[in-house]
Amino acid sequence: MLGVNFAIEGSRSMIRLANVIVAHTDASAAEGVLARLSHNGYHALHATSRDQVLKLAEYEHPDLILVGDVGEDSIGLGNCLKQEPLLADIPMVLLVDKVTAEAAEKACAAGLDDTISMHDDDMEMLSRLRPLVRLATMHAELRHRACAAQPFGVTASVRASVPEGNRPCVLVVGHDRDGVGAILGASAEVITSANLYDAESLLENRNFDAAVVTTDGDLEGYLAFTSQVRNNPRLFNLPMVLVVDRGVAAAEVYRRGASRVLVRPFDSGILRASVLGMVRRQQLRWAIRAALFESLKDQTRDPLTGVYSRAYLDTYLAERLEVAKTHDRHLAVVFFYIPNIEGVRSHFGDDAAEHLAQQLGQWINGLLRAEDLTALYAKNQFCVVLPDTPTVEAEVVMHRIAGVLAYTDFAVREVYQPVKVWVQVACTDAKTTDTLDSLLARVQAKLD
Repeated sequence: MLGVNFAIEGSRSMIRLANVIVAHTDASAAEGVLARLSHNGYHALHATSRDQVLKLAEYEHPDLILVGDVGEDSIGLGNCLKQEPLLADIPMVLLVDKVTAEAAEKACAAGLDDTISMHDDDMEMLSRLRPLVRLATMHAELRHRACAAQPFGVTASVRASVPEGNRPCVLVVGHDRDGVGAILGASAEVITSANLYDAESLLENRNFDAAVVTTDGDLEGYLAFTSQVRNNPRLFNLPMVLVVDRGVAAAEVYRRGASRVLVRPFDSGILRASVLGMVRRQQLRWAIRAALFESLKDQTRDPLTGVYSRAYLDTYLAERLEVAKTHDRHLAVVFFYIPNIEGVRSHFGDDAAEHLAQQLGQWINGLLRAEDLTALYAKNQFCVVLPDTPTVEAEVVMHRIAGVLAYTDFAVREVYQPVKVWVQVACTDAKTTDTLDSLLARVQAKLD
């Protein structure tokens, strides 16, 4: 049997994509950035000094800080703020009037996460800030999972950092007429591939911290490659810098999946700072991902499927819901119900049904971001929690996973034929009036 049933229900009550502090003494200069962030769903706050940043951080729980001119060295301030325990895991971005190679490289060396111009258009600014916001979500998720694991007797890390001494590995795609390999050579292991097919094979078979795609006349081929990488469940977080000719619409390149677009001719220092900043971010993602698994132990795991148990889900989701309600944040919940597991059970026995359920849990988990949580909610039914995720984005994830499951031939022990599954799905976003029971009941009602 093959197919997907779905139901969606959403709410606009959780409206903040993220809390962003913009630090700048000049209110008129900061006003444009604040307005653009607010217009795009961010809760943007203005600070004019170091003290104001710290006060706002205490009460507003920022996900991102843009450090501009506040009457002292902005790069030094950003570095100092990162030493504050309250802000240690918050991404910091240098906000300047015009990006120079000197500023970008100094900011990168000081541990800041990026350097952007106040005059960047919305597509440029938001495309570069969005991954940093998700990084803040990952840090927060680590703390929430560790907290939820404590009642089960599980101690898990609440922080993760980039391990020292890891030499980054960067893939350079294309004929590299820009000399990217030479620019990065002293800072990273650089592997080059002029052929897009070979590049895709390399990405599938080893881990890279970033890729630099140097386009030439066949721009569409490179954009198709970028889209394919971005849509790959294993690679969708891979940072990709695309180098393009002047006149190419950067907005379209960002839409196709680029993390950063550099237009020829570019300064080698800006490319180096961009790539190395993204490398550090990617290595941090891997470190957080590994730390997230520390909360998944026998006490918190469903023994059949290997995902989180219903008991852990209830503890975790209750706390996540309160945070979402208190801070006006998105919290999406998705159900996946696979009714014909019982058909497999009746025809082939318990072992076959359990093996199929185990595979389904692994597949669902593998198709999600690290910060999304999967648990067994009920018999043949999985629950996925997507923090800081609007319903419209959760729907995309839901349909993608349901489609993959429905079109996959599962190999089940002692079943000598491919097994297809029928998937029913439902999605909702938390409301300010929700309790744990009402939130879960609303998703369940969409399946019934």
